[in-house]
Amino acid sequence: MVNRMTADDQIARIDAEKRFVLAAPMRFCLLKYLCFILLALIFFESGGCSGKAVKKKGAATGSGNGDTKETLPAIDLDTAIPVDDGKIRVASPIGWTRSSRSKDYLVRFLPGPKKSYPSISVTVADPPNGFDAITDQNQQQFVDGIAVNLEGEFSKNGKSSLLKKPVGMKLGPHLGAAWAVPGTAKVSGLNEPIERWVYAVVIGGRMYTVEARAPKGKVDTAAKMAAKAVAGGLAVPSAEPVEPALEPAERPAVEPAETDAESAKSETPAESN
Repeated sequence: MVNRMTADDQIARIDAEKRFVLAAPMRFCLLKYLCFILLALIFFESGGCSGKAVKKKGAATGSGNGDTKETLPAIDLDTAIPVDDGKIRVASPIGWTRSSRSKDYLVRFLPGPKKSYPSISVTVADPPNGFDAITDQNQQQFVDGIAVNLEGEFSKNGKSSLLKKPVGMKLGPHLGAAWAVPGTAKVSGLNEPIERWVYAVVIGGRMYTVEARAPKGKVDTAAKMAAKAVAGGLAVPSAEPVEPALEPAERPAVEPAETDAESAKSETPAESN
């Protein structure tokens, strides 16, 4: 009796093993199907074959090249002042401090009263080719005109020292251009290399450039975004308010100085009287 039960158990075990082996292909197919569904969900969640990321609800539309979207810091409209004889209104990024007056710029902002860089300065000049405004039709000509000017300033023996070539860019409601060049500034009495990231728009026939500058390698993304926000916030004053006196500020440790090409006067000169 014992032997018979043992034999039956063995037969049952063999049958069970056969069923397990025969069911293995079915389990494998089921696993493949589940993996396929999981991969499909990941694929469509990441934006599909177009490679475009799914747009997040509430994401701010900032400035950038083409269809690039980026979130810019807010500007403080309570700090807005008219400059360039009232032709334009400039507001600082929230948390930044307005610097003291200088003939080298219309207005300048620092990240704090005791910080000397990065700085954001606004200057004015005549636009290349005499543009009164930048539109979809003439933006590339505007960019090309800036490129010609920069080539004469920042090329030597056929080699360009530009950090970034001019490109068309949308800055708030304005169409403009952006580029980056090297320069020098006095740090503790010594000329040190700096970087200058420039964003330019044309309003009322005047080219306003907003420049983020700092010692080489110190112009971070936050400074660039803040400069873009200032450029995008430039506007013609709706009224003619009296310009408030600029608060005194500590003299920064980094002072503007001549760049390798006289601080690129062609694109960011101070307004002449």
